[in-house]
Amino acid sequence: MSNNAKIIVGIAAAAAVGAAIGLIFAPEKGSDLRKIVKKNANNWADELLSMVQERGNQAKALVEDAESRAKSWKNKAKDEFEQIADNTVSTVKSAQRDVAGA
Repeated sequence: MSNNAKIIVGIAAAAAVGAAIGLIFAPEKGSDLRKIVKKNANNWADELLSMVQERGNQAKALVEDAESRAKSWKNKAKDEFEQIADNTVSTVKSAQRDVAGA
């Protein structure tokens, strides 16, 4: 499990434990307590969603960077291959002229 996943699971577990302890020791009446728990659960869910979206955006940026680098390497390799091919053709033609002139 990755560190980010461990953090998310830890936050969710802490939220659940906190809610359970709050329910046990709360001085408020049940309906008020349920409203508070619902509000806090919604806030935690929003924070968790934000974290997941942020990680998703970071992953997307990493993928885009990797694709860009791969394209750059591909183009560089293609250019070098074409240069080698051109040099080879020039060398062969030069050798043919030398053989024909000898």
